[in-house]
Amino acid sequence: MIWVRLFILSVCLGATGWYLEQEQRAASFQRVDDFFLDFLVANARDRLIQPEAGQENSVVLISLRAEQKAEYAAWPVPPLDWQTILKGLHPFEPSVVVIPEPLFWGNPSPEFVPAVSQALLPFTSVVLGVEAQLSQGTQTTSPFMGGIEDHLPRFQRLDGPLASAPSFSALVTAPDPKLRAQSELGISAVTMEGGLPYAFRAEDQLMPSVLAQALARYSGSPYAFHRLRLGPGAGAYLGQGLFVPLEIDGTVKGQPSTQVATVNALDLMTGGLADGVSVADRATLGKGKIIVIGSDHQIAGQAPSTARLHAAALNHLLSLPRLQRLTQIQQWIAWGLAALAAAWIVLRVRRSRSLYAGIALIFAALVISFLVFQANFLWCPPTLPVALISVGAIVGFLFGRGQVQQPSLESSSASQ
Repeated sequence: MIWVRLFILSVCLGATGWYLEQEQRAASFQRVDDFFLDFLVANARDRLIQPEAGQENSVVLISLRAEQKAEYAAWPVPPLDWQTILKGLHPFEPSVVVIPEPLFWGNPSPEFVPAVSQALLPFTSVVLGVEAQLSQGTQTTSPFMGGIEDHLPRFQRLDGPLASAPSFSALVTAPDPKLRAQSELGISAVTMEGGLPYAFRAEDQLMPSVLAQALARYSGSPYAFHRLRLGPGAGAYLGQGLFVPLEIDGTVKGQPSTQVATVNALDLMTGGLADGVSVADRATLGKGKIIVIGSDHQIAGQAPSTARLHAAALNHLLSLPRLQRLTQIQQWIAWGLAALAAAWIVLRVRRSRSLYAGIALIFAALVISFLVFQANFLWCPPTLPVALISVGAIVGFLFGRGQVQQPSLESSSASQ
């Protein structure tokens, strides 16, 4: 009888495991896993918003200082100077180049704009800002997009109330059309409180900001897998375990006090002629970092520039703890343990107690998962292990051990 129960259990577990693995690959149970992860994150949020000590600086600000504007050919900085700055960055091979302020010099395009386009080509990823005007109050009409709506990606995975995201009334200034082919566009705006929206609402769609675009490119997170949650517990989940804590309206709180490694843009402009990049600046620029370029100022009492706000926010977010998901092999081990638990229910637990044992084991597994996540932010998708234990409980209830028969008093007397 034991072998019969074991055979039935093996067939049921195999069929369930095969089916659920196929469905998991198709993301059919993604919402269950997302809900579990949201629960874990909500209970550890206070620690997830605290930067980890000793994190390497991954963001560098290339500062176009307003107080040095006489050193440039014109102000705002013209295309020829931009070309020189970008060429000076080529040897450092940044992972992402972020330019929050629109690179636009009017119509018709001035000379050397094609040269700027050529200077952008060697970079792996470039994010250019599109200046937006935030809505005042409730936005009831469609925002003015200026014909560039097809150049802006959309978030595809969204949880929570869409209406809580900030909306914009118009896109004011976009990069020069000659620069858009080899770049990604992100909407750029700063709230009255100095926050940076992570996403912008346009009717029933959400479009990423410069901040979201930069993090998506840096972490290798296509928007098909880039999940955004709005409302209570707001946050964004990206690749490489990156979690971005957001305010309830989907904005990133400003980090004006965050120190950002800064390099003077003028030093890059002289690099090809007199090796003007110092040893210290070369070490700062390093390899594979996020490079933010924009106008800046160092006047006490004034609000930070848009470029510095973006650099500080990126630097802060990349210093936060990362979420860790079990590797595929580790998940197989977890599934194996769940299958062993199911076998224990069928072979060792009496039929009348199988369902209770299954519930107890599932509860214990979830508690252990909760404690492990609290310790080191490591988690495992729960759908398949819970399903395997549930199958064991059902098979045990239907085909498990029966009630042990106690010898009756009459039979004992008769035998005597």
